[in-house]
Amino acid sequence: MLIKSDKLKGILERAYEGKAPTREECVYLLEFEETSMESSMIRAVSNDIIRRNSENSAIILGQIGVDITKCPGGCKFCTFGEDHTAMVEKRLTDEELRQKVKEFVQMGDLYGLYLMMMHDYELPVLLNAINISKELSPKTTQIWVNIGDTDLDTFKELKKAGVTGVYHVCRINEGVDTKLKPEDRIATMDNALEADLELYTCLEPIGPEHTPQMLVDNMFIGIERGIYQHAAMRRVAVPGSPLAKYGQISNLRLAQIVAVVGLASFMVPTMAYLGIHEPNELSYASGSNIITAESGCNPRDTNNDTAKGRGMDMNDCRKMLWECGFDYLRRGDESKIALTKEYVDQCFTNQSEN
Repeated sequence: MLIKSDKLKGILERAYEGKAPTREECVYLLEFEETSMESSMIRAVSNDIIRRNSENSAIILGQIGVDITKCPGGCKFCTFGEDHTAMVEKRLTDEELRQKVKEFVQMGDLYGLYLMMMHDYELPVLLNAINISKELSPKTTQIWVNIGDTDLDTFKELKKAGVTGVYHVCRINEGVDTKLKPEDRIATMDNALEADLELYTCLEPIGPEHTPQMLVDNMFIGIERGIYQHAAMRRVAVPGSPLAKYGQISNLRLAQIVAVVGLASFMVPTMAYLGIHEPNELSYASGSNIITAESGCNPRDTNNDTAKGRGMDMNDCRKMLWECGFDYLRRGDESKIALTKEYVDQCFTNQSEN
């Protein structure tokens, strides 16, 4: 089937030539209905380019929510917001953390492990969690943090402790749907980069009310800084959160958005992988090649251990990536593991026995 729009054809052909779409072109790409032929073409081209660039490889990340408190960030989409949370305060014990880390790393195919804290966090608690994670993880698994706004000196200390990278975002409607300042969020991203940490960011949390221009303005915050990973995440209508009344976008629309993020960012020199949250097959056929297993608390879940709620485990992740046609898993040192059905089945058997 021919692409009817010469403008769309030109954007996609230039992408194959190594030229990312401009901001204005990204807005144009996001204006198509997710069910349209044009959207299907956008998703197909992003998927093809990113799979070629990565040798059809994907990575598995793990995230452990270490503690639960009433968060002063007050995000209207998050289960922890201090003005609406019903969550009971909790912190993982060292033994609980050790068990969760072991479950993630025991097969040696976890690329990176996120340690997630609340916006206001206690540095000694985080450093302890980092030490435990490094002790139990193979050298091929990187240690990352997902934390609140942080200064340069603290990031330098985290790097000395063995942290490779930081997940941080300036969210859509930051300062409107949150109590946080956009300039503080962006300063934290810059602090991480100045501390020589890799920066992982995301276009999030996407709701039905957000316009293509809002999405593009947000996605380019990371692109213009030189990210190691970009991503897209839809907002989950968490029961009790103020923004739940707006509902959610479909996974098909999310797949279209992640495809545009991929096309806009694949030429960033440091860009390696493209994430999607929450994991879904449509997005893995649209350019995404990161999947995340989760345990402990989760801002999109009302269960204090998301492993018993929304979170996927390592076996779920391996199976979904295999079903979506990836040939390899990458470890944190970029070495490859052939992703076959036999490998997936063997991991399931080994983990069941342990």
